[in-house]
Amino acid sequence: MEETLTFWLDNKICSGFKIAEIGNQALVSYREKYYIVVDGAARMNGVRPLHYSKTSLPLLWKKALRGILPPPVAVTEYAEDEFLPITTSTKKERKPMQKDTLVSEFTEATPGAVKPAPAVAKKPTTTAEVKPVKISQAVVAATCPYCSHKQDLPFEKGKNGKPFFVACIRCSTEFAVRFVPVTMYQAQVAAFK
Repeated sequence: MEETLTFWLDNKICSGFKIAEIGNQALVSYREKYYIVVDGAARMNGVRPLHYSKTSLPLLWKKALRGILPPPVAVTEYAEDEFLPITTSTKKERKPMQKDTLVSEFTEATPGAVKPAPAVAKKPTTTAEVKPVKISQAVVAATCPYCSHKQDLPFEKGKNGKPFFVACIRCSTEFAVRFVPVTMYQAQVAAFK
């Protein structure tokens, strides 16, 4: 019979079945996933609990499932980064050279050469301010959601972007309208019944 183990998992207490145990660590099966539990809490991968499937278990735990346990001397606690993939960079890091070393290398390489002129300071570039484009639009077309009749609504009524109610000219049913800024203003309508 499998032993039930209660542990902390993602800010809640869960109960799973203990599958294997190595030292103070236990492999627990909970909702078809495997968790390594240390001191009553699941191991974490950053802010999320570290979980495995049967095929993605580390080799040590796969052997423990088969009954091949390591000797007690070899049992050590795992570092947090041991289960994380190792990332390598293919870019070379450039070290900035100082002006003094550049000038000394230049004078050593070319004897009798003229010293380089001091660098001219560039003007800082300023980004142009983006000003909102004023749209000269007096009316906005709205379609009644009940009878699909198109009607023009004055723009001033819904200029602040809040919804308001309008009665349809054809069917005289009220519906909600809100003006939405796009390239041109469009009216969003909603039916209430």
